[in-house]
Amino acid sequence: MMVRISLMFLVMLLMVLDVHAAIGVLDIEGLKSGVVRITATEGNKTKVGTGFIVKLAPEIAYIVTAAHVVAGDSRPKIQFFTQQDVQIQATVKHIEGSDDVTALALLVIRGKANIPSGLAAMSLAISARFAGADEVIVIGHPRQAGEWSVLTGAIVSRQGRYVTIDANIDEGNSGGPIIHSGHVVGVIGGAQRYGKGVTIGTVHEYLEGHGILIQAPATQSAATSQTPLPKTIKPEHLESLPKKITGKDGAPMVLVPAGEFTMGSREDDRSTWENEWPAHQVYLDAFYIDQYEVTTSRYAEFLREVKRAAPWLWSEQVLKQHGRKPVVYVDWDDATAYCAWAGKRLPTEAEWEKAARGTDQRPYPWGNAAANELRANVYRCCDFKDYGALTDVGSFEQGKSPYGAYDMAGNVSEWVKDWYDDAYYRKSPARNPIGMTGGLYRVSRGGSWSDEPVHVRSAYRKNNRPDSRVPSLGFRCAQDVSN
Repeated sequence: MMVRISLMFLVMLLMVLDVHAAIGVLDIEGLKSGVVRITATEGNKTKVGTGFIVKLAPEIAYIVTAAHVVAGDSRPKIQFFTQQDVQIQATVKHIEGSDDVTALALLVIRGKANIPSGLAAMSLAISARFAGADEVIVIGHPRQAGEWSVLTGAIVSRQGRYVTIDANIDEGNSGGPIIHSGHVVGVIGGAQRYGKGVTIGTVHEYLEGHGILIQAPATQSAATSQTPLPKTIKPEHLESLPKKITGKDGAPMVLVPAGEFTMGSREDDRSTWENEWPAHQVYLDAFYIDQYEVTTSRYAEFLREVKRAAPWLWSEQVLKQHGRKPVVYVDWDDATAYCAWAGKRLPTEAEWEKAARGTDQRPYPWGNAAANELRANVYRCCDFKDYGALTDVGSFEQGKSPYGAYDMAGNVSEWVKDWYDDAYYRKSPARNPIGMTGGLYRVSRGGSWSDEPVHVRSAYRKNNRPDSRVPSLGFRCAQDVSN
């Protein structure tokens, strides 16, 4: 009996030592200052979960958690570790999604009196850079382990924005941060033997969609630190920007929020090309971009108003058959003229790429999976299902980008504003790059119906002479938020 007890004690001791070894290099008190306990009521049921501070200012705190933690309660109670004996009422600002794993909620606490000193926003990784077997730490409030629990685990798998970790996740851990190398890389969604969660890229997209801008990893102080805001937008207007507007030409446009993203490709990725190197951080001000490629019918209206010559091979019959298809046989000047007529402009290369892939470095607008007939109109040799020509804009619901833009991969390649330079990424500015001041070729992006799947990746760069008019090249427009 004594031997059995001793063995059990030894196992428990080793587990404790393992946890301390894993977190020894981290500032545990600092982490505590960014994690909160959430108590919510749904009907007659009281739920306990975890959340973490993502942005902090003297009179406002933003907290992210799993949506199911606060479902049914618009005013849950929050307890900070620096003030555990006081419950503060938060407001659920927004819930997005419906499943227990990926759905997120944004909570807000307002008023200087409700935000105690000593808090800190947690450091959010720019992207979820981890692999199978990498060690992670989970912080939360499991019902059976008191007010505070730190668990170690390992990555079991990652599929797109989903992540599975090997750790004993309790119900109270839901909504808590998954930490790797000192930064939050995901959020716990489901409580099981193998914890389910969502990666940090989804969190960034969610926050940006609601005007919450997060800097590159750095600890923020409640008393002094605020994220710098783009000069083109007043702080009080950030949260009021509509996610969707209608342009002067009647075309719907979607918001791409201000913030950083990773542009280009890693040099060790064999599926990429040298002109996509290196991967680098770029900050962009907020902007709107056409949800769809400019259609033949919209372009025809432009031609009628400005009395401009129609593209080659046009006829009334073509217009009747192709009104919902993207306009082609337009050169760079044609595209620029249309956008100006519509009160817009061509997007920069950087704007186009962020609109296509978001902030989590996904290779395609929809994620990591290769292009197929459900996601994009691309060339597929010897496949009798291939389209082999233009399709109506917006035909591929599964292929839309994180911000809701369609056909950013396939259908037609798209003109952008920039002059082309093979090595531009090695010298481009980190904020709002606009390309070279001159050159022989303009950049086109997105690939077309005539391109193989590997050539419709969001980072893939092509170039065309500005006077090129071909059946696989069209465009879409962008617009500043201040317009």
